[in-house]
This record gives sequence, structure tokens and C-alpha cells, in this order.
Amino acid sequence: MKRSNLFVALIAALLTALVLKESWAGQPFDGHAILNLLVFALPLAGVYAISAAGLVVVYTTTGVFNFAQGAIGMFMAYLYWELRVHHGLPTFIALPLVVLVAAPLLGVGLDRAIMRRLEGQALVVQLMVTVGLMLSFMGLAATIWDQNAVHSIPTFFGSGGFHIGGILLSWQRVTTIVVALLLAIGLRFLLFSTRLGVAMRAVVDNRDLAALAGARPDVVSGFSWALGCSLAAIAGILIAPDTGMAVFGPLSFIVINAFVAAIVGRLRSLPFTYLGALLLALAIQFSQEFLTLGERWAQAPLALPTIMLFIVLLLLPQAKLQYGRTGGVRRIERVSTVRDTAIGMTVFVLVMTAVGWLLRHGSNVNRLNVGMATALIVLSLVPLTGWAGQVSLAPLAFAGFGAVAYAKWGGTHGSLIAIVLAALITVPIGAIMAIPALRLQGLYLALATLAFASMAEYVIFTQPELLGSQSKAVERLKFFGIYFRSDRAYLFLLTVVFGLAATAIVALRRSPFGRRLVAMRDSEAASATIGVNILETKVVVFMLSAGIAGFAGAFLAQQAGTLSSNNFTMLAGLPMVLALVIGGIASVAGALFAGLFGFGLVYIKDTWHLSLWRSLEILGPGLAALGIIRNPSGAVVPIGDAFAPLLPWRKDAKARADADKARLALPEIGELGMTRAFTATDIVAIERELGVSDDLNAHLLHAPRDATTNGAVASEVARDTP
Repeated sequence: MKRSNLFVALIAALLTALVLKESWAGQPFDGHAILNLLVFALPLAGVYAISAAGLVVVYTTTGVFNFAQGAIGMFMAYLYWELRVHHGLPTFIALPLVVLVAAPLLGVGLDRAIMRRLEGQALVVQLMVTVGLMLSFMGLAATIWDQNAVHSIPTFFGSGGFHIGGILLSWQRVTTIVVALLLAIGLRFLLFSTRLGVAMRAVVDNRDLAALAGARPDVVSGFSWALGCSLAAIAGILIAPDTGMAVFGPLSFIVINAFVAAIVGRLRSLPFTYLGALLLALAIQFSQEFLTLGERWAQAPLALPTIMLFIVLLLLPQAKLQYGRTGGVRRIERVSTVRDTAIGMTVFVLVMTAVGWLLRHGSNVNRLNVGMATALIVLSLVPLTGWAGQVSLAPLAFAGFGAVAYAKWGGTHGSLIAIVLAALITVPIGAIMAIPALRLQGLYLALATLAFASMAEYVIFTQPELLGSQSKAVERLKFFGIYFRSDRAYLFLLTVVFGLAATAIVALRRSPFGRRLVAMRDSEAASATIGVNILETKVVVFMLSAGIAGFAGAFLAQQAGTLSSNNFTMLAGLPMVLALVIGGIASVAGALFAGLFGFGLVYIKDTWHLSLWRSLEILGPGLAALGIIRNPSGAVVPIGDAFAPLLPWRKDAKARADADKARLALPEIGELGMTRAFTATDIVAIERELGVSDDLNAHLLHAPRDATTNGAVASEVARDTP
């Protein structure tokens, strides 16, 4: 079905539902309800359209999907409040300073400092950098502006307005509608009637050919980010009087609703993006004004945007097989042996046990428990996203299903069987979630998992048969007469469980199935040509990941002690994925880093009582995400390179380090026509940059044969294009 026909059908369905509701209520239909619906929906549609237009402009010209769009709008709204209210500047001065000066400068700065470095990186890296920026802007705003104080932006042209059929349409809402229409006309003129617009559309089609034809991709990229930030600022300032200015409120997360409009436009068409915004606003206003769903479905309207997002994604055409491309050379992955992993995890268990007993405050031991439970949850993403390249933003949702299952069947007596059931029950849920993965790839699949997490939060976990609005007490495990009730004993249990799971994951990576996952990530088309069943592999890896997450959810429930639907929010899962990417999404050490990283931030914040640290839990992940740009493979790679040679059981790492030192000690090779001596240091640096250093030779010499002949294509996966 064409998008235009689909849009008309959905609008007709909404209006038909409204007419039927009037008839069932025994009231004559006079059109007043439709007028009321439009009057209140059009301003909301204007805000969604402006925010979504910023997403589309940035994505189509740079390939980066900006999760921070809403947070940037929130930050600019606070800056406008600072100038307009706190310093008393008139609107005609404060508004241009924010929209035409501060926001574009921020956009250009982000482009030059961060976004240009993301070109060619994996999708999960690109997404998590923008998630990190979102958290950074939220934390920075919470640090600068006291959240206990009241911040309110005055409406444009006062509180008056005019009546349409007896309904008051305020000047603020009129302004929103007019601005959205003017921006639509302006963007259309920019893209089709200016040289810069032609260059922007050319860069979308083919960046390299556009550069050969005289376009300047760097200028286009900078302008796109400047325009995107300005649109975010306009949307934030226009909607702030209605939603409030809480840093962690609707103002920051309005971008989630804008996703629907952007996807309706296939991240390319601005007219359909505006139509998608109108459809979303009508649906939201209809649900708020005319639907009474009862207590069971009371929170379902909150999930309406993501439900619509999920439906729109499923209606997209099936994605074609992705081909690898030689856009860059990746570092050869070092796959640890099962023996080395088992020894390392044993040492880690002993260290964590000692740390648990040495910590004086029980609260710190409890925080370590939270960190280890988090590490176990994100471990589920290592085979799914790290190896198979299937980006999932819903690890906490799958863990929630396991936690609920454990609470239902073993929560009162700490049964080991309940933990097994928690994993088994989550497996078919993973199979269901694999259905979109059979049709979608890349960004669309990531957004589908995000929508699934939101639906689980508002629609599934709120059911009285699961969690509802009540909290459920959960007992910790009793195992062969041992009761892990104390936090220190439970820390020992969690560490042992993580060590066993990590060792099993490494064994899986070295198996034929693990090599198949890596090959599929590198090139689905190439994998299919050598006989890999892509559909079967995707279903199996989703089921495996869901089972691990459900297993981890049972331990998370035991650590929490009480469960409620608030434990498994969609937004709480994003920092988990971010922390894993910071650590290294393709390794079990990255999962361990993700858990301990969160503990370290909270520990520093609570130990050093300085005002600078009051928003460290939010600022820290965002700032650390910037390190992903310099090291996309994760922090554990340089950490491992530095410390692995010191471990007595890592003789292979020590041999590589000794070989590097020997090569660096060689005499100069000669001038070779250069202005200075061409030394062995230069050779090592060049080989490391090309990915053909002695690391590879040592890997081939010391690693088992099956760990290197994995059939993977060493190339970046082509960026998802609609």
C-alpha cells in the first residue's frame, strides 16, 4: 500500500471511530468533537513535525540518527528561559540569539568535534554516541539550572486567542501552527531552489560523487547539524509552556514521538514526515479525549507513539540482504581461549569476594550487586549485537520478563528451578521479537526493539497478572542449604554466575555458530552464498539473547528485593547499552566493564561530596561515550593490550609485547627519500593502522586454527539506507 493511501486510510479510521463513539454514547453527531480534536491536535502536530524535520535533515545528509534531538531542544529552551526570564531580555532579542546564534553554533561544534568522526562506524556506535550526548545535555542542564526551582517560559502574545466554534485557540498554539507551516515551505524552498539544497540532496544520494561534482560534504554536514539544532530549539521553546521544563520530563523525550513522523517519511521525505506528525498528534489527542480504557489499560495511551512506530516499521518493505563494503579496515578480533577466560574469571571471583568483605558500608556492596546484575543483563547483547550485528535497545525489557517469571514461580522461596524457567519462558519472546528482524535491518530494527521495550513498559508489565500497579517481594536463592540473603554472599553468587556465563559465551564464540554470527554481521549476502541460513540464524540468536537476558532478570529481581513495572522502563535500558558500547560490545570483558563502570560513577558521586558530582550519574556516561569515537572497539581493548602481558597465564600476550619491543629496538632502515629517517617505530605504527601488525601474526601463530578461520568478511557493514 502506498504511504499516501495508508495515511488517508488511518485518518478515515480515526474519524470513523470518533463518529461511532458519539453514536454509542447516544449523542447526536454535530461535528463539534472533530473540530475539538483538530484544534488541539494541530499545534501538537506542528511541534512533532518541527522536531522530526530536524531528524530527517540530519540523517539524510550525514547518516547519523540523532537521539539527542529532544535533549538539545530542552537545553536551548533553558537557555531561552535564562535570557528571556532570568535576564529580562525582550523576546525579539532572546529568541534570535538562541535559535539563530546559539543553536547553529552548537550544531557546527557537534559536527566538527564528534559527528564527522562517526562516518563509517557501526550503527550501534553511532546511536550510542548520540544517546551519550542526550544524557550529557540532560546532566548539564540539571547541573546549571536548579531542578528544585520553577522554570516557566511565557507564552507568545499572552494568554489570549480567538474562538473557533466555541473552542478557544490560544495565540501560542496559533504561533506553533504558523511556524510549522512556514518551516515546511522554507525547507521545501531550501532543498529544491537553492544551490545548498541541491548539494544536500546530492550528498544524500552519493557523498563521493557529489564531492567530485563540486559539492562540499563537510560544509553540507555542518549546515545540516546547525539547521537540525535550530529546529530542535524551536520545537523545545514552542512546547515548553505546555509540557513544563523538567530535565527528565516530556521536553527531553519528545524526540521519541518524533521518531514516528520521521519513519512515516522513511527518513527522507519531509512532506510525509509532516503527514506522519499530524497522524500521530490526532491519534494521541483522540486517545486522551475520547477513549476510556479502564484500569487495566490505563497507561496504554503513553505507549501509543511507540505502538504506532512499531506498526509503521512492520509495514515498511522488506529489507534486502546487506553487502559488505571496503570502507575501512577493522582490527582483527582476538578471541580468548576458554582456558584463559576460565582462569581470568576465577581470579575475578576471588578479587570481588575480597573487595566485598573489605568494603565497610553495606550500601557499596549493594551497588556492586547492581553492577554485576547489569553486567549479566548486557552480556545478552554480546552475541546478538556484538557478533551478529542485530542492534537491540531492549535488553532490560527481556530481563523484565525473566524477573516477572522468577517472581511468579520462585519469588517466595528462592527456587533454582524458577531461574531456569525464567530463562526458558523468555526464549519464545525472543523468537517473537525476531519476526521484525526478518524484515528489518539496521536503524529500523533498532527502533523496532525500542518500541517493543516501550510497549512492554506501559502495556505488558502493567497487567495485574504480571506486575500491575503493585510491588512484589522477591526472595533470594536457596541452593543446597545455602541462603544467599546477605549482600556479600549474594555478590559472591552473582560473580560466580557471571564467570560461568562469560566462559560459556567465549566457548560459543569459538564454535561454528559463533563464526557464523560474525560472518553474518560482516556481510549477509556473502554468508548466504556460502550456505548460511540467514533467517534461521537470526531467530536462533534472538532466542539465545532473550534467554540470557531472562536468566539475568531472575538475578536482578533477587537483588532488587521488590519488583514493580518501574524497574523495567525503556529509557533505563539505553544507558546499559551505552555502557556496553563504551566497554566493548563484542566481548564479555565489555559486559563486565559496563557493570563496574556504573558502580564507579555512583561510588565517586557519593564519596566525593562536591557540587560538580551531583549530576555525575548522567554526565559520566555521556562524556565517556565521546571516547567511543577514538576507540569504537571499546575501552577493554587498550586495557587488555596494557595489562594482558602482565598476567602469568597470558603467555601469548607477553610474546606479542616482547616482539613489539624487539622491533622497536631495530636500527633505522634508511632515508627512503624521506626528510627524516624511516624507523622501525614508523613501520609498527603504519602496520597497526592498516591492521596488519604483529598482532595478526602472533594471533595466527598462537591461536587455534578454528579461532582465526571464521569466514568473516573484514569490512564495515553498509549503512542502512531506506
